[in-house]
Amino acid sequence: MESLTVLLRHSGKWNDEGNYIDFSIKGIPIKEYASFNDLVAPISNQLGIDLSSKSIKIQYKVEGNCTPMKIHNDMCYRVYVELKKENREFGMYPLCITTIEKELVSGCSLNQDDIVQIDEVVQRYDSDTDDTLALDFVNSGEAIGVFELHKDLIISKTNQREVMAGQVYKDKATLKEVMENYAIAQRFQFHVDRSNAVRLQDCEWRFKVSSINKSELFKVREFIDNHTCPLKDKVYEQRHASNSLIGGMIRPKLTNHKRKYPSKDIIDDVKSDLGVDVSYMLAWRAKEKAMNFLRSEPADSYKKLPGYLYTMDMTYPGSHIRMVKSPKNEFMYVYISLYAFIKGFDHCRPIVVVNGSHLKSYYTGTFVSTSTLDGAGHILPLAYVVIDSENDIAWTWFFEVYPDVPYFACIWNLWNNIYKKFKKSHAKLSEIYFSMKKAYTQVEFDSMMKKVEKVDIRVKEYLELVGYEKWARLYAPVNRGWTMTSNIAESINAALVSARELPIYDFLE
Repeated sequence: MESLTVLLRHSGKWNDEGNYIDFSIKGIPIKEYASFNDLVAPISNQLGIDLSSKSIKIQYKVEGNCTPMKIHNDMCYRVYVELKKENREFGMYPLCITTIEKELVSGCSLNQDDIVQIDEVVQRYDSDTDDTLALDFVNSGEAIGVFELHKDLIISKTNQREVMAGQVYKDKATLKEVMENYAIAQRFQFHVDRSNAVRLQDCEWRFKVSSINKSELFKVREFIDNHTCPLKDKVYEQRHASNSLIGGMIRPKLTNHKRKYPSKDIIDDVKSDLGVDVSYMLAWRAKEKAMNFLRSEPADSYKKLPGYLYTMDMTYPGSHIRMVKSPKNEFMYVYISLYAFIKGFDHCRPIVVVNGSHLKSYYTGTFVSTSTLDGAGHILPLAYVVIDSENDIAWTWFFEVYPDVPYFACIWNLWNNIYKKFKKSHAKLSEIYFSMKKAYTQVEFDSMMKKVEKVDIRVKEYLELVGYEKWARLYAPVNRGWTMTSNIAESINAALVSARELPIYDFLE
């Protein structure tokens, strides 16, 4: 990661003209891609500033601007870095450091300009009464530097069990989720409402929080965990056990797409961890929300395809990659055959196994794989394709890639079709069918076909419709390889059984 060298001016003071005078100098390297916290720590270390008792104010001057610029959050830091990148000389844009005693910071009062209106505030109430308990969010002018060095003091995990005044949370979302967990553990509920500066008199319970210097950090200013409202009965149906909360809780268990995690197991885990009963639908929605967080929305997956395919085409020159969309700009087919697959076929058996299997993601579809066996008997993929469904148009489009290659039906799949279509006749036809497909002479084949006709003439008509050349050795236009194609197809299906539930981008990747 590239760094920039910055001059520090410290132990000085600002005069009336807005100039920093009577200073000492030192230097530090700063990271080009970092946060405000990453700037405070090296400054405090280099200058020997104890952030437990002092805070620091970081300023710099820009040409043509007599007012010093202040760095107090990540955005200000990024602006300074971009400015510094334009002129990397060591002496350009030095940082002027002013130290402030912590007591002066923590003791300051909030100005009216420091208070901002937050769109939402959490308010708490008992399910048996209408008593409402306030949770206030305001914005403070407190310097952020007090907390940078000791990052273990900043709560970043949502499994925080104990809530007390003085705690600092990394952002509002973390604080909110901690309070949701806290409410579930303490068997009460709260609802989200608009911020209100008026203190509600129905209960002494009070939870006041403010952001630190308009940063993402939030500090608990006041927490009175004393109820004067009639919290009579325990709450057994928790609105805070929402699909968002449960989704965040089960998310780590869904990172591996091969893991089976049904809704019933989610219900049991929520009961065990939170002590709350949730419905099957809530568990299902929580799982969907967690999956969307990990792998994005299913529709967004299709938006990634053009860029993904372009990258593959540039990375693997000589590959055959195509995507077809409908006149309405909707996805229809994608075909991927990498250059390594194409060249590898020159050293494999001249047999291509084509197999289709259904995708189980939100938008479904059919996955088509083509593969073969190499000289060592190992499976070599030749291409992988996704089509909207198994239909004549899709199959015609697919086989256009192999215009001069004869194709045949799998005798086992063909028999399964006969088995399902002609249930009354299959018991008598099994031995005849498998003998007929192996026949070497016309006389032998015709004799078997007459037996089929006597048992059920519909089966004969069905086989004629398929085409004798597609399944019978006698009519094959090329020498049969006698390769067990079903083993190859089923091996690929078994390897992808879990992946077929993923959105298309993750599935292809």
